[in-house]
Amino acid sequence: MILSNFIFVCSLVCSVASATPIAAAVNPPKGTCTISAVDVDVDTDGNGCRPGSVAVAISEDNSLINLLFDNFQAAIGPNAGAVSKRALCKVNITMSSPGWTFDVNTVDFRGYIKLAGGVDISLVSRWKWIDSKGVDMKGKGNMQKQLSGPFENDVLLHKDGEVSDTVSSACSKTAARFQLTISASLSATVSSGSGVLKGTQDGALDRGFSEILNLGWRKC
Repeated sequence: MILSNFIFVCSLVCSVASATPIAAAVNPPKGTCTISAVDVDVDTDGNGCRPGSVAVAISEDNSLINLLFDNFQAAIGPNAGAVSKRALCKVNITMSSPGWTFDVNTVDFRGYIKLAGGVDISLVSRWKWIDSKGVDMKGKGNMQKQLSGPFENDVLLHKDGEVSDTVSSACSKTAARFQLTISASLSATVSSGSGVLKGTQDGALDRGFSEILNLGWRKC
């Protein structure tokens, strides 16, 4: 399911990107960037991800990384059941891009969100690079997106990332592991307030929640 879902999401992202003319980006040549391993840190406090429930792929032109979460969901209110009001997932991506390094310029979230009046949701994404010794490197980034009810829709939420970097520190990332943490938190100011976040809906089919990282490349 998760691979077919990725194809569906990628086609939507490509159609959105093609609708907005932008200056040509300088990306690594096709085949330069590869992903060799993906693993997740299991979250015991929330409904984020489990091993095998996250698919990661880089687009053919190396302009974006798409992460598709098969079990990223959060809910609050009388009908939440066993689903937590908080979801968190930490994904470790081992990549190779000889001669090139990247930063995250913007982030897009795609999923289904339903919020009653008095209910808020906060989506947070943080990323960093970790060297071969397990030490955090310079150049961490983050973004946050908030919505308030009443609201209901399949959404594509866009947000510029906030990064702090220099060319020298960026080029040292070429052999580093990229780690992304995504979290969603629901809160209510009324006792009966309900809300849910989950994957996009296609009829009765849940296609999974996705995050798209739009990349800015530098040649080292």
